[in-house]
This record gives sequence, structure tokens and C-alpha cells, in this order.
Amino acid sequence: MTAARRGTRGAPRADAGRSWATAALSAFAAVLGVLSAMPIYRTPWVWVVAGAGWLLAFAVVWLGRRFRWGPLTPAVLLIGCAIVIVPLAVPTALGAGPEALVRGLGDGLAAVALGWKQLLTLALPVGTYQTVLVPLLVVVTGSTALIAWLGLSSGRAAPFAALPALLPVAFGVVFGASQVSAPLVVGPVSIPAPREIALWAAACAAGAVWVAWTSGVERRAALRLGRAAQPEPRAGGLRPGAATRGLSALAIVVVALLVGGAVVPLVDDGRRVPRDRVDPELVVREQTSPLAGYRSAKRDDRFGQPMFAVEARGAIPERLRLAVLDAYDGVDFFVSPGAAGRFTRFPSGEAVPDETELRVRIAEGYDGIWLPLAPPLAAPPQFSGSRAGELADAFYVNRESWAAIAVPEGAGLRDGDAFAARMSAAGAPELAGPPASADPLIDPDALPQLMRWLDAQQLPPGAAGLLEAVERLRERGYLSHSLTDGAGEREWLDAVAEEYGTTFVPSPGGHSIARIEQLFTELNEQQAAAGDGADERALVAAIGDDEQFAAAAALLARAMGFDSRVVLGVRLGDGARGVPGVPACSDVCTGEHLAAWIEVRGDEGGWTPIDVSPQLEHRPTALDRGEQLPEFPTVPEEVDASESDPPRGTGGESADEAEEPERDGFAELWPILRAIGLSLLALLLLALPLLFLPVAKRIRRASRRRAATPEERALAAWQELVDGYADTGVEPVRSLGRREIAEQLEVPGGDWIAWTVDRAVYARESISEADAERVQELVDEALAARRADIGFWGRLGAAYSVRSLAPRPRRNRRRWRERNGR
Repeated sequence: MTAARRGTRGAPRADAGRSWATAALSAFAAVLGVLSAMPIYRTPWVWVVAGAGWLLAFAVVWLGRRFRWGPLTPAVLLIGCAIVIVPLAVPTALGAGPEALVRGLGDGLAAVALGWKQLLTLALPVGTYQTVLVPLLVVVTGSTALIAWLGLSSGRAAPFAALPALLPVAFGVVFGASQVSAPLVVGPVSIPAPREIALWAAACAAGAVWVAWTSGVERRAALRLGRAAQPEPRAGGLRPGAATRGLSALAIVVVALLVGGAVVPLVDDGRRVPRDRVDPELVVREQTSPLAGYRSAKRDDRFGQPMFAVEARGAIPERLRLAVLDAYDGVDFFVSPGAAGRFTRFPSGEAVPDETELRVRIAEGYDGIWLPLAPPLAAPPQFSGSRAGELADAFYVNRESWAAIAVPEGAGLRDGDAFAARMSAAGAPELAGPPASADPLIDPDALPQLMRWLDAQQLPPGAAGLLEAVERLRERGYLSHSLTDGAGEREWLDAVAEEYGTTFVPSPGGHSIARIEQLFTELNEQQAAAGDGADERALVAAIGDDEQFAAAAALLARAMGFDSRVVLGVRLGDGARGVPGVPACSDVCTGEHLAAWIEVRGDEGGWTPIDVSPQLEHRPTALDRGEQLPEFPTVPEEVDASESDPPRGTGGESADEAEEPERDGFAELWPILRAIGLSLLALLLLALPLLFLPVAKRIRRASRRRAATPEERALAAWQELVDGYADTGVEPVRSLGRREIAEQLEVPGGDWIAWTVDRAVYARESISEADAERVQELVDEALAARRADIGFWGRLGAAYSVRSLAPRPRRNRRRWRERNGR
């Protein structure tokens, strides 16, 4: 029988009891990991992911131990199990065709290295969104593999399997939310964070039981052999040390509970997890104010052009919102950089009242980044079309305003993009209660004409006063979308003239403070000229459209202490849901249907939409002070009226085209370089476990060759010889002498090597440098011959073998040092 065969047969194997115990520990750790991660995902699919990951990892490691494959084969098989990422951790890639399947596999492999960042940047819960389940699969699979590898090992390594058993619970804590579970009140006792304490206590208890059990396995086996040799076995009572080990395990559990109960109250209010320190939200900062471009939708080339088509499966929402603008800088309403301006991923939604499904298809008349939606969303939109995957990756939602954007490659939506979304069709809440602030939320000195007009209305404070103020503002306004009624700007006028008798009155664009103050100046002067008790028609003086009146109404609400914001969107349904001049759309929405309104919130309740479009039936009339309108007015024909172009600079629109910025070649190349870099990083991280063992052995071999004295180099060469044979599958009996070991291993020149090393260890005189070099040469030759005999795969297995890295006593080195006084 050869030495290799003897070494293989003499290798220890895990018995059935150890296998069942290891399986129980790893399964219990996986269950605790699912319970810990459930607040992150809130989907039963995590049980499938964790169960499959546990089964694959344990089966591969157990088979590797059972058939003594060494560490390389199980590692390769575990990496090969990455093929299950798509059906398990990326279920959304199934059923969408081969292209989506391949793309999902690539994204899943990249998420092995980068998934933690995506998980931290998403709002909870994340459900099965994209690749968020990959980190859970990696943690469960990796921890199970470590538990199985250590637990099935014999000797001192088995107790350390309790450490990776804590990883699944730690995953749920680190990647979860900062808010802990509500306190559990039991009589006069209040237990803070009971869920977290229970999970950690269970994990620590399992680890304590495992350590207590595995640390006494060899001792119990020896005792069983000893009792079998005794004619009269010991009867009754506890086995020696059983009570001590049991009390130790119980003490560990008690200490864990006490520490958890003491620490959690201290960190409850200020607990921070990585999610709180990562700021991933996309902030819309460089977008031009959508309200400033409102009038472009009313020009002839876009007035009748379709923006998007809608189809509802169920009830239809009253409005679809595009942009929500909450900040004002005196020139434009825009999206603030604060909470209302942070757009994050939307992995999952919650139940919404009056849920309905709306399908939207973008047409050629729309190219913005804003998605037409009705808040709140019950689930992420399901995109379709040629860019479905890109749009899904570039979809973001602001949970403060419920505005949504899609920015694939930094651009927006385009013709052909489509999506289906489940959203709420419930009506908006009514405005009630006191304002949010008793003081104005604007600077009164910056808008004196607005404050003067508001004081002149003598309205009561509160919701009723605000609604009346907005209604008076609308009734005293007059709709006009342009400065001229010439070519390119007349279609809107033709659409309303026949039905409402609207005539053209020029109106400059913009919604700056100067433009809003001009509007209220006209109202104040007209009211002063009409006098008290004047007919409402005599008070019509403000000219503009939704752009000016939305800004004016929002500022008016803030002057009365209400929170306000401007919303651009469309009204859905029949004509009853629209307003004169800006109708609602039922299937196809064009530029004619684009509207602006405000949303207002008081001290209590949610945001209430309020229409602001001015009326278009009563034309404004200039009055002298005290003059009254006739009871039955007539509209004279202006046959001699002449057209004149307004002076430049009076409007908010510019005919000068903005210069196209120079294209940055590096900016276009950066996404490609970034993708390549992240892919290489993912491959490097996957390769690190395969590179660790060969590099560690090479470092050990170099360290042994650099020993200071000939005696130490000779002993190091012997250790290299024994370790090299052990890695190739021949494990020598450590209790034998060096000559017996050399004979067992059939080492060429082994007698002289063993004799020289024994002389270096035990003799008082030192060996020569030449002897130490010769020992090293013979060891190198023996190992080279051994590697040549076992072939390529044997050498590959030896490179990744951990047999030589197992801890063992170094009695010979210690004895040599004692004899030589070192």
C-alpha cells in the first residue's frame, strides 16, 4: 500500500451526528437571517431565496467532506451555483425573454459586489426589486458554507462555526432601517426592541450550545471508549463537566440578554445604520422650471399634438401630476433641493385606497423627465417598449411630493415609451382647519401689492378665507396665453372664442415677483376705480394664464399661512372635470389639456388641489374712478385696431436660442469606463477567495526560507516537506519520529534529511550552512517529484488544500529552543 493511499484512508470523516448538528445550526442561522431581513424585503419570496441558498451551500460542502474533494472543488461548485441567481435573486428577469434573462444574470453577478450599495440606497421595503435579493442570497450561502466547512471539521476548528452563524442576523441589522421594533410591555416591565433582542439572543444561544457541544466531542468519545473497557459502568448522576458546560452556555445567553436590554435603550433614539449615512437620492437641480415652459405647450405646433395616451383598467383618477414645484426664488417656481427634491428608487409600494391600473403611452409631443402619475403608487410601474429595462433602472420617486421621473442616460421620456402603474383613484381631501402658520410664510415687504389686495378683501383666516381668495382671483382674471395672436399663437384662441366669446388680450409670460406684482397692481387699481359694491365684472383686470395665476395663488396661500406648491399635469375624464379654457382629456392628452394648479396644506390633513385657471368670458374693461359698467354691455368691433409688436423684454420668453454647449467626450465615455471598472471589480472580488490560499502558502514558504539560523532553516525545510505532502493527500502520522515519517512518505534521501534535522533540533552543536542548504535542496527535489507524480489536477488541488494550514502543536520547536536557551 502506497503512502498516498494510506494517507487517504487515514483521513478523518465527519460522523452522522456531527453532520446533523451542523445542518441544524446552519438552518437555524438561515431562519434567523430571514426573520431579521424580513422588514427589509416584506415578501415571502425571501424564504425561497434563503432556503435554496442554504440547501445548495450545505449540500456542496457536505459532499466535499464526504468524498474528500479538498477546498477547490466545493469552491468552484459554489461559484458555479451563481447560475441560480436569476430564478432566485432576480425573479423579475424571468418570463421577459432571453435578452432579459442574460441581462438579469449579468446584473445579478455585478450585485454580488455592488448589491450592498443598491440595497442601502432604496427606501424600505424593497420587495423583489431588481437585484436587491442578491446580498441576502450571498450572505445565507456564504454563512452556510462557512458553518458547514468548520462544523464538519474534526478538531479545534469546529467550535468556530458559531461565528458565521451570527452573519445572517447581522445582515438584517446592518442593512435594515434605523427604527427598532416597538417596546413590549409585560406588566410593569417594558422591554425595548423586543424583536431585535430576541433574534440576537436566539443566535447567541445557538452559538453557545454549539460551542459547548463541539468542544466536548472528542472528550466524550474518549470517555465512551473508557467506559466500554470498564466492567462496571458508572451509574446515575451527571457526567463530569456536563453541569459546568451547561451553566457556561446558560451564562452566555443571560449575559447576551442583559447586554442587549441595557444597550438598546441607549441607542434607540440615536441609532444609526449605514442606510442613514448614505445619500443616494437623485436631486433634480439643473432642470429648467417646468412652469416657465408652460406657454410653449399652448403654441400652435404643440397645442393639438398628443403628449401621451392613457387607458384605465378600473376607475380613472381625477388628475395626473407631472412636476411638483415647492420652492420659489423670486423668478421661478422650481423643485427645492431639500426633502421635496430628493428622488429615490421605488422598489415596492403599499396598499392604496381605490386602487386602479393606468396604462400610459408617451407620444411625440412629450419629451420631459416627469412621469404622469396619480399619487400614491401601489407598486413600481411596469415599463414596456424598446427601452423598458433602461426606464426601470432610471425610475425615481419623491415620497414627499409623489412626483416621479425617469432619466435613462440623463435624458427623459420619448415617443414609444410606455408603462402600466397601479395607483390611487381616490379623491383629494378637502381643505379644512387652521393654516400651518399664524404668520405669513412669505416676506410681506417683497410683495406689497399682493398684501394690499389681500387686506382689501377682508377675508376670514383659515381654509374658507383661502378658498374665497383664490376664487376671487380667478373671477377677476382673464385668460390669455400669448403676447400676440399672430401666426403660431392663435390656435388656443380659436378653440375658446366660438364657445365662450373670448377675444384676444395680450399677456406677457413669466411668473417673477415683478410679473406677479404687476398682476396684483392691475387688480388693486381696478378695484379702487370701481369702488365699493361694484359688480364683479367691473373688477376683472388681471391678464394671464395658469403660469401667472398658479404662482399668484401659491404666494397668496403662503401669505395666509398655508403651505403651498405648484403642480403641472392634466385633468382626466369628461368635460365636467375640466375648467373653461383648459379641458380634461379622456384618452389622448395634448398641449391643450396641460394645466397648472396649486396644492395647499394647513395645520392638519393632506395636500388639497385647488384650480387657479382664470375665467375667459368677461373681458377686462378700463374704468375711471367711480365708473360702473352698463347692465347689458356690448362688445364693439375694433375694425380700426392696428397690431403692434410689444417692446422687447416685456415677456418671459426669449427668441434667442441658447447656445448648444460643447460636447464633453470624456463625459460620454465615462459610463462605459465605469461599467467596465465595476465589472472588473466584481470579478476581482469573486476571485479573491481563489487567490488567498496560494498566496498565503507562497508567503509562508518565503518566510521559512528567511529563517535567521541554519538550524531554523533546516527545521523549516522539514515542515515545508511535511506540509507539501499533506497538501497532496498524504497526511503523515504526527506522533511518529522524523525517520519513520520519512519512511512512511517514501521521501528520496529522507533518512539523511531526518537525521540532519534531528541533529539541528537536539544536538548542542550547530549544523553548518552547507547542511541547511542541502536539506532545503533535497526537500525541493522531493516535493517537485511528488507534484510531478500527481498530475495537473492534483497540483491544482494541492495549491488550494488547507490541510497544511490546520493548527498543530509545535513541540519539537519549543523543545529545541529550551535546549539551546533561545
